[in-house]
Amino acid sequence: MAGNVIKKPIETTEIPWQEASLDIWDSKYRLKDATGKPVDADLHATFVRVAKALSLVEEDEKKQSHWYERFLWALENGAIPAGRITSNAGALEHKPATSTINCTVSATVEDSMDQILGKVHEAGLTLKAGCGIGYDFSTLRPRNAFVNGAGANTSGPLSFMDIYDSMCRTVASAGGRRGAQMATFDVGAPQVNIENRNRHSHNAAIEFARIACRNAFPAHLAVQIAGSDTKSRVAFKVHRSGPWLILPRYSCANQNVYGAI
Repeated sequence: MAGNVIKKPIETTEIPWQEASLDIWDSKYRLKDATGKPVDADLHATFVRVAKALSLVEEDEKKQSHWYERFLWALENGAIPAGRITSNAGALEHKPATSTINCTVSATVEDSMDQILGKVHEAGLTLKAGCGIGYDFSTLRPRNAFVNGAGANTSGPLSFMDIYDSMCRTVASAGGRRGAQMATFDVGAPQVNIENRNRHSHNAAIEFARIACRNAFPAHLAVQIAGSDTKSRVAFKVHRSGPWLILPRYSCANQNVYGAI
């Protein structure tokens, strides 16, 4: 009949989990006890654990129940929390020393042996908890600068970064994952040695990456050059044994970031 609209029910197709996805969940995010026996019976149990943990921050049971249902719905319908949340939320009984924070930033690494080694200690505990951590090494004096207390020249920040690199390789990060570290240098730092660096930030990044490769660049530290040149449009990544890879530039705070790994 004219004017009548027949509405057909929307047909939905449930897509099964891929084998690779289930393997990653089992090895990286599924909660297990000290003997390796699974605590999470299945993927749904992981969602329930995470949803309960997230809702427990609410002040009363009514609000907890309200948000538990919504968190669980979101997880079962495609929401993906950060990895440390999926792995560690609600896991206090089995992993009391872990964190739900994915990324952290180190306090300033002051230019002294005590500070450098002290931050390595703090970083080791951070990685042990499962967090990634970032540092700014622009504060360290450049290679061959004179050190009054030692009466000798310094080996420079790249050599000290090897200490952080070795620590990351040694410390087993929680949840069966590799440690994640990020080192930054300001494009105006003495380590990034190029004339007119404020006008040619991308050239400074290339030069720094070349120097890094000649000095056996650390394998467990990603390095970025942060500059103020808003005209440059590319980021540079380089591997110690591989070719150049050019990626789109992206913005971090009010700076352009150029990366070398």
